Amino acid sequence: MNKQKIRWDLAYVVLAGLLAVGMLILAAGATVYTPYADWWWAAVFLVMTIVADMNPVIRIGFGREQVEFTVALALTFAIACIWSPLVAIGIVAVETTFADLVRRKDVEKILFNLFAYVLVAGGTSVLYHSFADPTTAYLGRANVKALLFAASYYVVCDCMIFAGLFAVLSRKPFVGVLVGLFRDSWLNIAALLPLGMAIIALFRLNPVTVLFLLPTFFLLYVSLKREQTLRSQTQTILQKLVDVLESKSPETAQHSKRVRAWVEDVCDDLGMESSEADMVLQAAVLHDLGKVGLNDDLLRKPGLSAEEFHHIMEHPGVSASLLEGLTLFEGGREIVLHHHERYDGNGYPDHLAGENIPLGARIIAIADSFDAMVSMRPYRAESLTVTEALSILDHERGAQFDPDLVTTFTKLVRQHIAAGTMGNFPSAVQIDSTDELSVVAGL
Repeated sequence: MNKQKIRWDLAYVVLAGLLAVGMLILAAGATVYTPYADWWWAAVFLVMTIVADMNPVIRIGFGREQVEFTVALALTFAIACIWSPLVAIGIVAVETTFADLVRRKDVEKILFNLFAYVLVAGGTSVLYHSFADPTTAYLGRANVKALLFAASYYVVCDCMIFAGLFAVLSRKPFVGVLVGLFRDSWLNIAALLPLGMAIIALFRLNPVTVLFLLPTFFLLYVSLKREQTLRSQTQTILQKLVDVLESKSPETAQHSKRVRAWVEDVCDDLGMESSEADMVLQAAVLHDLGKVGLNDDLLRKPGLSAEEFHHIMEHPGVSASLLEGLTLFEGGREIVLHHHERYDGNGYPDHLAGENIPLGARIIAIADSFDAMVSMRPYRAESLTVTEALSILDHERGAQFDPDLVTTFTKLVRQHIAAGTMGNFPSAVQIDSTDELSVVAGL
């Protein structure tokens, strides 16, 4: 499967390379008039873009693959509109190759980024200069139309190129990946493209005035980094909650860690966006946080009265209330709150059904139940075997659990068993093999 993924990955890079060659041919045939540009300022823009590109402010992606967003987007767009297509391609090609070499990226990534920049910057430049009139006012009708066409192409082309790559790697539908990528990046694009347009206007007025925008670039960079810092601080708070969970109930904490491991496998297999996957993984660790306030005797009691069971059923709400106020983890709080909902609508606390249940909650529900079944519990004489647990999951497809996710989870469990990687299982888990022998994990 890995070889197949690599083969499609390389095929996509080759396709991008062929398209880039076509763009070079198109750019070479374009006849444009750029009276405001010279090589000295091309070098200045090259240096500024390299510095910006080597300092990413946000990373977005699917599964283990990510794309970086930097304030260089504004500069790249301006370069495409100021210089002729071939010169613009040359500037951004040198910039991205140099930055990637300094950061020691793989050859495949360097080539793909190079091809992507050629397609994005080259096409933007060709489109802008095809409609723009450098002899008229910058905000004249023709130039405004050229800016809108160029900006639209820049955004659509950039998102489509990377969405195509993520779709190939994650085997997810292209349209869904494209929508997700745009949803996570539109705010950065909306902030940076107008800045690129301002650079073009100032450059036409007097190139030196562009240097006055350097403080603006710095403040924008600091602002975006501050958002990342807030996200990091949220992660720190969540980690402290995990520490509380471990100190209060080590048994629950180990269960949550195993659930997280299974959830991570499922998220990777689904090719989930990195930001969404991170939130689901944090929710997986914290899904039983509310149990720290319950009496240990109640959790270990083999038989529960209706009142006692109702009390235990309150723990998702308690967990969610402890996470309330963390704005950047609001989606994770909803996942924690609903991880005991059933696919048929008979779960708790809100009786959500089907895809109305957050995807992360549906994933955690399966991993949580599976680990509980194959683990030793004080209220149960012995744990179930992996085969028995998988049989129950299959029986509950469409009732308690999302049927498609049960299929995915079962496949991943069998892959771990076949490979002998048992880190996701409890230490004494029993696995029924095909010859009816029982295997103990770790032996």
